[in-house]
Amino acid sequence: MSALMIKDLSVTEELDSKSMKAVRGGYLAYPYFPSIKLDFDGSKHVDAQQLISQQMNISNVSGNNNAFAEGLNTTIKPTMTANNNVTVH
Repeated sequence: MSALMIKDLSVTEELDSKSMKAVRGGYLAYPYFPSIKLDFDGSKHVDAQQLISQQMNISNVSGNNNAFAEGLNTTIKPTMTANNNVTVH
């Protein structure tokens, strides 16, 4: 590494990069960029197992083998609902 000697200064001192730019006259031909780690990978790996098991047994025995009743109507409306949700922050 080479050394730089400035003889115009009345006091000998060590200069940092900002001071050296001022000594050069403030001309910023080669700007100083600090080393910054840029990480643009904001992805997330999600491995979610979703398992739904449903079973329904319906038995309708109203009016079976009934000799003294007629016009028996039954209405059965079975419904099953299931949801799986995965939230990733």
